[in-house]
Amino acid sequence: MVARLAVFDIDDTLLARNKQLLPSTIESIQALRDDGIHVAIATGRNLAMARPVIDALQLQDYVLCNGSAAFAGRQQIHQHTLSKDNVGKLVAAADEQNIDIVVESLDGLHIHTHPSTTTRQVLNTFRAPELDYAPDYYQHHDVYQAMMFYPDVQNRLLPHPDEFSFVRFHERGVDIIPKAGSKAQGIAKLAAALNVDSSNVAAFGDNDNDREMIQSAGIGVAMGNAKAEIKALADITTTDCDHDGIANGLKKIGWL
Repeated sequence: MVARLAVFDIDDTLLARNKQLLPSTIESIQALRDDGIHVAIATGRNLAMARPVIDALQLQDYVLCNGSAAFAGRQQIHQHTLSKDNVGKLVAAADEQNIDIVVESLDGLHIHTHPSTTTRQVLNTFRAPELDYAPDYYQHHDVYQAMMFYPDVQNRLLPHPDEFSFVRFHERGVDIIPKAGSKAQGIAKLAAALNVDSSNVAAFGDNDNDREMIQSAGIGVAMGNAKAEIKALADITTTDCDHDGIANGLKKIGWL
């Protein structure tokens, strides 16, 4: 039997807009397992934020922090952290521009300043865990990615170290990840660990941080609620996350 891997973004892909798993999604994931297909998530969330989905679906394999960490059989097989020097430059610029910045470990969110109401509202859109107020956390611990909270117009006021990519996930929120990293890189590490050829990977997503994985997967699937530019990169488009998008997409590619 040829080894296959189905990989799903979480927010507005695996989860409906109300942040719940549709019954059809739960049934589809189990059907994949019953057919011997590996199932994983590839998310911008860290381990703490992804844990409810991991536990609900009893996942063994996952790509976290936009590809900066990957786990196979719940054992970490890949990590790519941010340099303290360049994170320090972002922190200094955030202070100058009155921008909130959060650095992420695998198990927590560590904020440099007390968050604004707007920042809390953005974090609440994906039910982020409680923030740890730790102004100098990045100086003493590994940081897998960061989040900054500002509208696009402020982007030109910030330094952009060559090491980092800035990926907008919300109109007032940006992920800072290693430029050499992406969900696609994390998936490649996971697929290699599971002995799955890239041509036998199906990736489902909806947002800017799903671009690379949709392009690099053997089968790229855009959700019906995805941006037009994401749909243009995909091999197929399924229905939206509220209307059985996972089940319908898997049927469309012949995996169900």
